[in-house]
Amino acid sequence: MTSQTLIAQIEVYFEQRQRCFDNCWATQLQLRQLDQQAANLFYLLTKQRKSLKTQQNDNPFWLSLLLSETVAETIQLLASQSKTTHPELICIQWWAQQNNGAALIAALISLETTSPELTKQLLCVIASATPIINDQFNFLHVNDIKPCINFINQHLGRASQIWFSHFMNHENTDDDNKKLLELTLCRGNSAAKLPALNSTLLADKCLLKQYVIQANSKLVNTLINELSKHNDNAKFVLSMMAFSGYKQFVPWLIQMLTAGFLSHAAFAALHTLLGTEFERQLPDGLYGEFEPESQVELLVALKQTLTAWWEVHRDDFPEQILAGKAVNESNITSVWQQGNIFQCEVAAYRYWCLKVEHRLSDARGFNTRGLL
Repeated sequence: MTSQTLIAQIEVYFEQRQRCFDNCWATQLQLRQLDQQAANLFYLLTKQRKSLKTQQNDNPFWLSLLLSETVAETIQLLASQSKTTHPELICIQWWAQQNNGAALIAALISLETTSPELTKQLLCVIASATPIINDQFNFLHVNDIKPCINFINQHLGRASQIWFSHFMNHENTDDDNKKLLELTLCRGNSAAKLPALNSTLLADKCLLKQYVIQANSKLVNTLINELSKHNDNAKFVLSMMAFSGYKQFVPWLIQMLTAGFLSHAAFAALHTLLGTEFERQLPDGLYGEFEPESQVELLVALKQTLTAWWEVHRDDFPEQILAGKAVNESNITSVWQQGNIFQCEVAAYRYWCLKVEHRLSDARGFNTRGLL
């Protein structure tokens, strides 16, 4: 198979993969099958590394990352970037699985050659694809701990508590970073008091997902109100309602089914909260529909059906739900194995918040193993 044929097939894969995230019905299993097929294509392409590198000027950036042979070469490529695209992140994750992802992480931490926002993203992306993360990372000489906070929190298990306790007491840690650190120290401790919301925390979507999962209904309402002050947060607000699991948001989400550009997000949030119970209420034309927001008349009918159904069955559900059932370890594991991608993302965060020693599984990342 020629390199151009392989490149064309991989670019089709990138498009198919991206469409999965816009599809309320795409499952973790479907995503994993796509990634397994792509892993073979990536491997075949690297076998043509020598000839492809001679025409490097014509290569897309994702291909340059894929063909990189060393940590130093990968770092050099990333140093010139201010942001990365979905295909580039996938290639970085595949590279981390096949090579030394931990060494790449260590280089990003110590060299600080990429922009802080890009470093923050890359550390978690690479770590989620690296099979083994040990405690070999040293943050004592890092000038700015902020880009590293999510990585430490999500991937260093119990060691994260040690590092965060150190930085909480360090004289050079500013108040904004201490707010972020306060939240990370709450994971795995249901009795811990969550920090007050501030602009720094509100700007970090990863930490907000952790916050909303651990918060009581009163704090979740406060968070929703704060996020709702900015129109560009509208879809994220609906996703936070689903992350929280609180059934109090179901009536509001039902009303959003016919709210134009928010219809898709409301549909996905209700599906995440109610699972198969939601599916049973769907008109035939909406079940499996890739773009439910395009079926305006059916959404109006669904809104009426769900409103009447919820009035009758509201008390059948516990206060917090995931896919129509109580939030517990058994249901979380079941959703990860069988749920759609957004349900799996919620399940991954919930499992991680339960177990302080656990690493956060990336429900949207390159994944050929399927482990929670």
